Amino acid sequence: MIDYRVDILAFGAHPDDVECAAGGTLAAETRQGYQTAIVDLTRGELGSFGSPEIRNAEALKAQELLHVSFRENLGLPDGFIANNKENQLAVIRMIRKYRPTIVLANALHDRHPDHKQAAELVSSAAYLAGLRKIETVYENVTQQPHRPTAVYHYIQDLLTEPDIVMDISAAFDKKMQAIQAYGSQFLHNNDAAYNGSKALLKQIEATNSIFGRAIDVQYAEGFTVNRYIGTNNLLQLL
Repeated sequence: MIDYRVDILAFGAHPDDVECAAGGTLAAETRQGYQTAIVDLTRGELGSFGSPEIRNAEALKAQELLHVSFRENLGLPDGFIANNKENQLAVIRMIRKYRPTIVLANALHDRHPDHKQAAELVSSAAYLAGLRKIETVYENVTQQPHRPTAVYHYIQDLLTEPDIVMDISAAFDKKMQAIQAYGSQFLHNNDAAYNGSKALLKQIEATNSIFGRAIDVQYAEGFTVNRYIGTNNLLQLL
């Protein structure tokens, strides 16, 4: 029987969301021996380039580069992610399947409306997954309640002041390789599209550099939180 338990479960509204905003964190944590998984909510079918089939193949290649243990796609409608009961139950099944300590989710405030919707959906489901009276079934087995210890929202297009920054200096090159595995999104023959994707890669590097500067490292990824971060040892936060 497969043991699906992971330390970090990252959700993305679209394939490549996780890689662009939290790929370095996943790569860095897997290098330290932690188990990770990615769940994409949609297939990105409304994207201007590529197709669901192409993006799925690219996602699997990126998964391999980041050494992520598991990846799957819920197939929610791109552009129309809703924080409703049906979608909450789908996300709850994933949280109860993988039983993570930490959940990563999209930015709460961002340019793409799906990002905000996905962030609220995952945050709601992370809480509801701990309620015993919500019953879910996976592979004909009733799932046990599970509530992650923390939900962190990664920072995407809009530059937002982070509550947490994660040093990804040693994993930055691997992150950029995983992003560029999405050739349909970042490598184009069309000049305008190529310039746009090149600008986005530069933006990602600049943002990671800015966050890194704040903690005296080369590159870092930023996250926001909705709850206090608790500790019984202040030195653990350094």
